[in-house]
Amino acid sequence: MRTTLLAVRGHRRLLAAFAIDALGTGAFIPFSLLYFQATSGLTLSAIGLALSVAALCRIPATLGVGGLIDRFGPRRVVIVSNLLQVLGFTSYLFVHSFGHLVASAIVVQLGNSAFWVAYPALVQEVARGSSQESWFGVITGLRYAGLGLGGVAAGAAVGIGGNTGYYAIVSANAVSFATAALLVFLDRRPSAANGPSWHHDRSRPASWSAILRDRPFLLFVSLTLGFALLTLAFGVAVPVFLVNDVGLPAWVPGGILAVNAALGALGAAPVLRIIRGRRRSLSLVASQLITALGYSFLLATAGVPLAAGIVLAIGAAVCITVMELVQGTIVPAVVNESADDRTRGRYNSVYQLAFGIGDIVSPALLTALLTRGALATWTPLVALALVNCVGVVLIARLLEPLRRRTAGTQPLEGERLVESDGL
Repeated sequence: MRTTLLAVRGHRRLLAAFAIDALGTGAFIPFSLLYFQATSGLTLSAIGLALSVAALCRIPATLGVGGLIDRFGPRRVVIVSNLLQVLGFTSYLFVHSFGHLVASAIVVQLGNSAFWVAYPALVQEVARGSSQESWFGVITGLRYAGLGLGGVAAGAAVGIGGNTGYYAIVSANAVSFATAALLVFLDRRPSAANGPSWHHDRSRPASWSAILRDRPFLLFVSLTLGFALLTLAFGVAVPVFLVNDVGLPAWVPGGILAVNAALGALGAAPVLRIIRGRRRSLSLVASQLITALGYSFLLATAGVPLAAGIVLAIGAAVCITVMELVQGTIVPAVVNESADDRTRGRYNSVYQLAFGIGDIVSPALLTALLTRGALATWTPLVALALVNCVGVVLIARLLEPLRRRTAGTQPLEGERLVESDGL
């Protein structure tokens, strides 16, 4: 914990910005469909169609923002991404037509896409001379805490205020993004080790050809699509499966997701401490084995008594949370270190594209699997996790940042970092 705090000290405003962003997001996501249904006068099917149309913008936006980061720097893009979401959520307050909802949701999606591409590059910029994983571990924990607390606060607001509570959630979300943009702007303290980074001439950034020639990295991105599907499957398929197939009480999925959020917030530092100094590839292999175990637990819930099913579901939540913490700590650092200062934005945009594709594919794929029963749903996911293990081992032989130990490219002051040429 001490080295983690040393790595992120001096950037409390930036950390606060990430936490506030997560708090607002956590407040809105669980109630988004309900909000528009209660306030817009649109049917649920029209709302779903409008949000799906807007979500399609994530793919071109994710790719396009990479070049902007390489040209203007990640800090400016993160600020603009927050301001776009301020505009979008403010517009949500006045939605009463299909077209208005589509336009507002597109603005929100553009801002959200830009943020997810830019924030890892910003972390790399401020974390020079220390461990990126410390930053990503802390931010992952903050996001879990923000999502959990935001959901609780939003539930209370709606329960007490009805439609007024819905409007309060959206208004608070707009304010949270404005506050986050201001905090990122005010966080100007450079890395103590190296001073301000990215001194290259941004007027002449590298082209996309550098990435297209980087086959080891492209293989790694294809692997992260498997990571994304396993991550998204928990939130998409588990609630439906536990209630409809296993017959658990309707409160269980919410409780399981609450366990996931709580463990993510509380477990980030311990997980970072465990994997610190270990080879990234081995940590990712371990995370996939844990994922296979978690989805095996879910498969087993279909044939056990009620109490045992709840215990197995909680065990699955623990496993998936550990996987998410390990991946959220290691994978962004591998992406950053695969690039140089002129291409980091583009590299992050290609990586985030895997999650964009996962967002599009996973609902249709998982619902199709759910209609075929427990064995057809969870066995492919267990198999995918095992295939990912093999993929990590093979790609690590080609991608040097994946072979490094989980302490970043440079040790913290007073520490020694041992590199390894093997897995």
